[in-house]
Amino acid sequence: MSNSRSFGLDFTRALAISLVIVAHFAKTNEYFGFCGVEIFFGLSGFLIGQILWRNFYGTNDWTKAHVLNFWSRRWWRTLPNYYLFIIVSIAFHHFYYSKLPSLTSLLKFLWFGQNLLERNREFYGVSWSLCIEEWLYLSFPIILFISSKIVKNKGVSFVLTLFTIFIGCALIREYLLHTDQADSIRTITLARIDAIAYGIGVAYFFMVRPSSTGVKALAFGVGFLLLITPIIITIYTHTKADTLLQNKYLLVLAPLGASLTLPLISKWNWQAGRFDFIAQAVEKISLWSYSIYLSHIPILFTVYSVMGSARNNLVGNIFSKILGLAITLIVSALLFNYFELPLTRKRPHELK
Repeated sequence: MSNSRSFGLDFTRALAISLVIVAHFAKTNEYFGFCGVEIFFGLSGFLIGQILWRNFYGTNDWTKAHVLNFWSRRWWRTLPNYYLFIIVSIAFHHFYYSKLPSLTSLLKFLWFGQNLLERNREFYGVSWSLCIEEWLYLSFPIILFISSKIVKNKGVSFVLTLFTIFIGCALIREYLLHTDQADSIRTITLARIDAIAYGIGVAYFFMVRPSSTGVKALAFGVGFLLLITPIIITIYTHTKADTLLQNKYLLVLAPLGASLTLPLISKWNWQAGRFDFIAQAVEKISLWSYSIYLSHIPILFTVYSVMGSARNNLVGNIFSKILGLAITLIVSALLFNYFELPLTRKRPHELK
């Protein structure tokens, strides 16, 4: 286990991608995928929030150069894999569906516009969550730049930026509830940017107000209950998952809950011992998680197609899923080591 990494956060990322994989491979429970993605949102916000606040607080003036530096660092980390899998998805859709989306639709993917105010359902489906992340990365530094010019107090301008996003997304959700996109709110970009902003808010709070382990444990307990609220509601009300997971209140509670668990989890360090292979496996899955997320659907369905009627019995079906998972892990490891990591290393240093 690398000394520079948090086992707790690696475990959280590995858990999140595992929940998504289970949801897509087993098709048994939508809540697995829902919780996995919301955990990703909370974790992303929690980590980015620490970077943003550290950079913002450490400067005399949050300038355009700082905004560009933040964008550059995030884009070197996220865009290469994203664009690579646009190409992969084009090949996959041609192979699997014998059709491709229109050129107009494809162009939207270049600037993350495919889910802006309506749900893209036909191509590169997993990209909806990446759109939310990228638009948060784009918008937060700009709003922070503007608010810092209006309000000189750094803490106030940072909180003002957060509440601008919270309120803006809430208003967009209210608007969408009265349109034909009401059943897709969870995946619409401008309605969900706040999912990551809650993680930023939690990171900010615990950075400016150092708290005891007891306070972090309390936050963890509250956060865990909020995260599993949809499951609790379903058990007691028998509400259908596809309806419940578009609820405007739960779309706030879930990412907020995931975020609140992280201050305590981030302090979880692995104690070296005979089971170090577990920590090493968790770290690897965490590092490969982005590539796993992007690659698992085309790999799984290609395996299904190649195996054909051999999947009609239980043994063949299970084997196809195990084979798909194995190929996904191998491909993701190769992508991380020989594509993702080398390009990430090209990003500029943080601007002080």
